[in-house]
Amino acid sequence: MLKLRCPFCRHELADDFECLDSARPDTILCENLKCNKPFAFLVRECLACGEESVFTWDGMPTPAVMAALFCEHCGAPLNEAPQEAEGESAAQRIQ
Repeated sequence: MLKLRCPFCRHELADDFECLDSARPDTILCENLKCNKPFAFLVRECLACGEESVFTWDGMPTPAVMAALFCEHCGAPLNEAPQEAEGESAAQRIQ
């Protein structure tokens, strides 16, 4: 289950079925009726550890912000392939 925290009121939105798009930043409305503000989010899978990190912003992130993201689990940069996999084909990594 993924959890998104509204950057305005800190309310947590649970994505029980993990159906939110993880390919690019998107917007969603806060479920807190007192807030109900739209905010940007991104779900990104880490190529190094395979875990998903969830990011939220009060507006759409800039390319510089996107390039500076790190995995919240292992600390690897999320804009690069893992170093140990460089030069390997997918078949080599599976073996």
